[in-house]
Amino acid sequence: MRNSIINNKYKLISLSLLLFVTSSCKDDLEGLNNDLKQMPPSALAQDANEGGFLLPTIMHSVVGTTTGVQTQQNLQAESYANYLEAPSNFIGNVNPTTYVTRGIWPNSYNTSTNGVMNNWLQMKKTGIDVKYPDLYAIALILKVAAGGRLVDTFGPYPYTTYGSSAEPKFDTPQEAYAAFFKDLDQAVAALKAAETADPNADQARFKKWDVSSMGGEYTKWIKIANTLRLRLAIRISGTPDAALAKTEGEKAMAATSGGVLTDVEGSWSVAATSGINPYFTFTNAWSDTRVSAAVITYLQGFGDPRLPVYALPGTDPVLAGTYRGIRPGVERPTKTVYENYSKYNVKELTPVKQMDGAESYFLRAEGALLGWAMGGTPQALYEAGVRASLKLNGVPEGTYLQSTSMQMDYVDPKKAAYNSPRLSDVTVKWNEAATAEQKLEKIITQKWITVFPEGTEAWSEFRRTGYPKLYNIMDPKNPKLPLGTFIKRLTYPVIVASSSKAAYDAAVSGSLGGRDDEDVKFYWMK
Repeated sequence: MRNSIINNKYKLISLSLLLFVTSSCKDDLEGLNNDLKQMPPSALAQDANEGGFLLPTIMHSVVGTTTGVQTQQNLQAESYANYLEAPSNFIGNVNPTTYVTRGIWPNSYNTSTNGVMNNWLQMKKTGIDVKYPDLYAIALILKVAAGGRLVDTFGPYPYTTYGSSAEPKFDTPQEAYAAFFKDLDQAVAALKAAETADPNADQARFKKWDVSSMGGEYTKWIKIANTLRLRLAIRISGTPDAALAKTEGEKAMAATSGGVLTDVEGSWSVAATSGINPYFTFTNAWSDTRVSAAVITYLQGFGDPRLPVYALPGTDPVLAGTYRGIRPGVERPTKTVYENYSKYNVKELTPVKQMDGAESYFLRAEGALLGWAMGGTPQALYEAGVRASLKLNGVPEGTYLQSTSMQMDYVDPKKAAYNSPRLSDVTVKWNEAATAEQKLEKIITQKWITVFPEGTEAWSEFRRTGYPKLYNIMDPKNPKLPLGTFIKRLTYPVIVASSSKAAYDAAVSGSLGGRDDEDVKFYWMK
């Protein structure tokens, strides 16, 4: 990133800028920080430009909006979540989709570290937090969104010490989560203060920098912050920090909080950097991604009206126009074996989803199941979440909430060894007499359907709860994760480990138990 201001003494951070994708897919980094090179200092000082010009780059770097997102999450987390699967045989099928992550595709670390953390640091070091606390608040919310993804993907991460020392200390996941809540406190307080002082400040100072679906409105960004808080609180609800989780979860829903995202605000999404959704490119121009098997078997089994919104019927002659997904981690001797299975039904100009507007209902439903004050019963909030998702996808509810049908069996006409009976007997219809665990599976399964295709969040929830029940990969290449097991985390990019070895060694020997491997659990994992 040519406009990074990180000093050379911050070895871990500066060296991370040297990381590049080692696949045949080129990272589209055009446009990063273009505003900086086009604006002279005099222009930056006018109309709060100096406070906001980095925000678009930061927004484009949480869930990436360029083709670099292919190696940020499409070819790992989205496969692990059973959302999208590659028909392509990358690196001889030895890659993150078959659980080999060391030294391969470091964008999962780079995209948010370089695009979010570096630019947040530039804002902090130039005093934007003091000059424009409202604009800085947006950066803090994005920092938490990106930081949460990084911690949930790798484990320890230098969140609180980023840019502050020659040998940055990695926070444990527990320490990072505590810091996330504090940053959200600061951000929400600053945005509320700005709204109180001048309800039009957001339109005057921020709207031109907001490349998301929120239209530059601070009230909506407060809802993003509160939804993030609730998401993070639920994530740690089963840890020794359960009391903190309850406090933070209820804080997100307090009468004075400003609310969470709902179907009224819709999903938080960010316009693609080039204008063309990168998943449209992966799906059509490159034929590098197809729908995963679980999406088809759950939605078709449930009679879910979102299925044609998410996927297209396959075009392979053996499918006869039916929907069929690819089971994760299959043998792919050539792309032609599976490229005619169901495509992801993504439109060319669709923005890249960061957070679904219906997610908050399912978070609240689980919170209510735990006894938190969430403004409704688990059933009412679960059903509201389903309705909100159906509405946001433009499909009628019909009798879907009364469905008692189950996931379909999976049949792969190309290889019978990949066939599988259904994994779960969960249904859509709520059953108040069910156990708490059965209710949790129902909530998480519908949240998984709703969040599609945002794989990092779905993978995190699967690792936390074990739901929905997903297909294991069929051709694992990692001896630590044999057939029938699931990946727990990604290993750090090689240059991170080598550029600040003392900090890396301390992080690995701490909350990772001495091993930087893909099978290591940490903090909130089941």
